[in-house]
Amino acid sequence: MLVAFNRSELESRLKKRSDLKEDKLNEYLDCLEEMDAKEQKAALYWINKKRLILPEDLPKFNEAMNLINKQHLDFQEFEGPMEVVNRNDKSTRRIKSQDAYFSPSSEKAFSHPYNAGDGVVIYDVEDSKEGQLAVRRAIDSNWGYDKNPWCLAAWEDSFDRDEIDALSEEEAKELGFYSDDALAVAWNYWKHHNAYPKRIAFKNGKLLAFSAGDKKQHVQWWDKNHRSHDTIPGSNAVDDIEFLKRHGKYNLLESQNASPEMIEELINDEDKDVRQEVAGNPKTPVEVIMKLAEDENKLVRLAVAKNPSAPPEALRKLTEDEDWHVKCAVAENPGVSAEIIMKLAEDEDWNVKCAVVRNPKTTAEVLMKLTEDENKLVRLAIVKNSSAPIEVLMKLAEDEAWEVRYELVKNPSIPAEALMKLAEDETWIVREAAKRRLEQQ
Repeated sequence: MLVAFNRSELESRLKKRSDLKEDKLNEYLDCLEEMDAKEQKAALYWINKKRLILPEDLPKFNEAMNLINKQHLDFQEFEGPMEVVNRNDKSTRRIKSQDAYFSPSSEKAFSHPYNAGDGVVIYDVEDSKEGQLAVRRAIDSNWGYDKNPWCLAAWEDSFDRDEIDALSEEEAKELGFYSDDALAVAWNYWKHHNAYPKRIAFKNGKLLAFSAGDKKQHVQWWDKNHRSHDTIPGSNAVDDIEFLKRHGKYNLLESQNASPEMIEELINDEDKDVRQEVAGNPKTPVEVIMKLAEDENKLVRLAVAKNPSAPPEALRKLTEDEDWHVKCAVAENPGVSAEIIMKLAEDEDWNVKCAVVRNPKTTAEVLMKLTEDENKLVRLAIVKNSSAPIEVLMKLAEDEAWEVRYELVKNPSIPAEALMKLAEDETWIVREAAKRRLEQQ
């Protein structure tokens, strides 16, 4: 007999989801604790596959588990709960044929149609209850009343779907569908998902996908099976570039559909935020990064300097930048070459030298050279580096500035020989700190 996991056991089984922040992790754990052992096992399986979001997806999860129990199914055969619900299309109950026609262009809550190509049209969805109801009508007309692919427009579980069969819209309203109560929980999710405007896509007039986000992330589209996509699923359509720029969501570059003309439009955009986002995107083409490395705005150049995929030529160019913030970012870039690090180690600005010290790739040779820098702040940066070689730390044990020697005592890598030497230091605060450290060893 299966035994349900306790909270600590559940938490250990969610380690794969390192993307879950503490608040969201606690929401998952709260929901999982209320489940029985079998439900926990299924939920964990889908959560770790990123196909179940809690508590938003509880209605579809419960529906899936009911089907699994009734039909003796194995949940591991399904990618997510929606695949269970959609398993048998023949059993799907749809509204009557005379009500099945749905025209998105006639919905007042759908506006600004954008032709994305491949027969796909994208509409902005009004951020209101009218917008939510319009999305729900689109689902019902295209996929059936018993489909709940998106938590923002999901019916309450209180309805007995075994009694719902071939309903007209008027009959559905009489049963309580489209009422405030029927979509009350969904409305809470709807209000929360407001990181960027909601949109809905139709292909050749048929419902295709829905877009909404609950945090500042790149635009995502959700399909019929509640799978997320960076681009419009089930088509070769290209997202509305003006929308992506307008709302600061530039995942267009992550799409193979991004044409050279579109990329050119992005890098020449008058809005620096657009250029900055493109400059920091690891998937931005090399030739684009090279252009943005010469941008007139320092924040754009700074984004290039921080980009882990920035080509060596771009980083080399930025070592001559007039702004020290940009040069610091180059010095700390994980992809920077030894040649560039050596060059920046000789920069006249102490901030840049400190950035060089902080880069784990900086060699012992460069660090040893910087122990002789005239600015004690540079030397202080070295003694605070727990990865500094022993020979470098030993040399700084004789530094002329007591602040450097004092900070050296705190370095976890300081050798015992250096500590013993500092325990006899001429400055009392250094002596006492070294003695305490020795006593602790």
